[in-house]
Amino acid sequence: MEIDFNNSTGDIQEALYKDLERATADGKHPFRFCYLATTNIDQFPAQRTVVLRRVLPSGKLLIFTDYRSPKIQEIKQQNQVAILFYHPRRQVQIRFQAIAKIHHQDSLCLTEWNKLGDHGKNDYQTTLPPGTDLPDYEMDDYHNSEFGSDFFSIISLTPVNMEVLQLSRMGHERMAGAFENGEWTGRRVMP
Repeated sequence: MEIDFNNSTGDIQEALYKDLERATADGKHPFRFCYLATTNIDQFPAQRTVVLRRVLPSGKLLIFTDYRSPKIQEIKQQNQVAILFYHPRRQVQIRFQAIAKIHHQDSLCLTEWNKLGDHGKNDYQTTLPPGTDLPDYEMDDYHNSEFGSDFFSIISLTPVNMEVLQLSRMGHERMAGAFENGEWTGRRVMP
């Protein structure tokens, strides 16, 4: 189903956010995996695939990560980030510019940690930080459940701008706009 650009920007935003919320519950939804861009320590763009975990009623997007991962240091240095979603069947792209906030060992982290199953918790209970060279391939040697939630963190993204692109053989359509008081003030722009 293509986006109907005759709808109001509020209706378009609401429909897209419902789709993002669906992606947090449906592991096969194309918006589940998205692309987060930060600025690395050397001022180069750094992109990676992340999993959208929650969409809060406020419109914030939540991503889980290991507190020791490079993206945490990058966000501490520069909290302005970009996140990209793409739905290949519907040919819809959503781009956000957002302000990232790191949550570590706070009430939000504890709440989300308690929702994770054992398999999900294992990802955050390794003795070595993400990106560390491994001397061998025995991953079991690097897991320690005694760490508990020590390295579990959440990146919350507060959207500042959103851009929506609908690709179509009938002609591409695009909207861009900013968030003001929780509302998207979108306008049609040249694709």
